[in-house]
Amino acid sequence: MKVLVLDCDARVSRGLERTLQVLGHEVRCPTSAAEARALLQEDPAVDIILAAQHLDAGERGTEFLRWVEHHVPRARRVLISGTHCPPDFIEQPGRQWFQAKPFGRRELEALLTRSPPTP
Repeated sequence: MKVLVLDCDARVSRGLERTLQVLGHEVRCPTSAAEARALLQEDPAVDIILAAQHLDAGERGTEFLRWVEHHVPRARRVLISGTHCPPDFIEQPGRQWFQAKPFGRRELEALLTRSPPTP
């Protein structure tokens, strides 16, 4: 599975990257929302995107995931946050959901195995 992790906390990104690689996934970890958009425009073949709510330059994960929904619609989307699920975030069963931080390997594996909706 191809996974994109967007978290501006380098420790979180590195930890998720290592765990995902151990689980056998291909991982990309851009360091900013702008870099993530460029990567996805160049190669939109991503299965799932994990995006933190608090990103660089004041951007929010909810804004980034709205962009993803329109530009990479087949990718499943997960908003991750250590605070709470923002009121403007709408979960879409099988396509988009919220995951509170911190979370462990078991929760990460569950996120990856959620089935996408059938067309």
